[in-house]
Amino acid sequence: MARKGEKKDRSAIIIAIVAIVLIIVMGVTAGQREKLTVVEKWVGNVISPIQRGVSAGASNISEGLSSIFNFNRIKKENVELQKQVIELEKEITTVQLVRDELEELRELKFALNYIEDGVKYSPITANVIAKTPGNWFNIFTINAGEKHGITTNSIVMAGNGLIGRVYELGDHWAKVVSIIDNNSSISFQVQRDADTQGILTGSITNELSGYLFDPLAEVVVGDKLITSGLGNFPKGIPIGEVIDVAKSSDQLLITIKVQPAVNFNRMGKVIIMTPDVTYE
Repeated sequence: MARKGEKKDRSAIIIAIVAIVLIIVMGVTAGQREKLTVVEKWVGNVISPIQRGVSAGASNISEGLSSIFNFNRIKKENVELQKQVIELEKEITTVQLVRDELEELRELKFALNYIEDGVKYSPITANVIAKTPGNWFNIFTINAGEKHGITTNSIVMAGNGLIGRVYELGDHWAKVVSIIDNNSSISFQVQRDADTQGILTGSITNELSGYLFDPLAEVVVGDKLITSGLGNFPKGIPIGEVIDVAKSSDQLLITIKVQPAVNFNRMGKVIIMTPDVTYE
């Protein structure tokens, strides 16, 4: 029986301790008072650092999670923006290519007006598909050939002037030698004076140079040269502009250097004409 009494006493003591703790906690969490008891102060001192640690930890965890979510969101947005930039660059490139191609076609159409009235020919437009090594288009290949009506010595032009002639061909391709090649020669006349004529040749340095037939003829820097109609090329096709004039020591020969009208560093589309021209 004594043991049962001891158990009851222990239970009573535990209940009393719990009650005291609850009262203390209620006091700590109650509204503000002017003065706290010693026990309340002791409990507050113990709990306060724990609360600060828990609060700081929760804040750090919240900020960390927020940073992770923001980083992932920004990363995703950057990926989407990069995709949009790539697509826009593709569109810009496509528009530029289309614009350049249309400009080349306009120039080629305009080139047909260089040939004087009465000349009969059948123009064919082709693309340059290959060239010899180097920066200059002195010899190159186009994607049109005998099946398209092209023959050896067909004239090749750009929108702003003479390029050269066909010297070799297959069914669907042809090789062109340009006027700047050292194997090329062409007769010319000064545009402002049809009586001032001469011969131009290419060179291994891809330059045009030549001389006048008449050593007394007048030619100056800036003069425009066109084909004279002698040889393989019909009259009236722009060749280039005089950039240097010199006379031999005996004054019997006038030599010139010419800047070609065509940019032989860049070639995309060309127009080809058959050489067997006739006049009305």
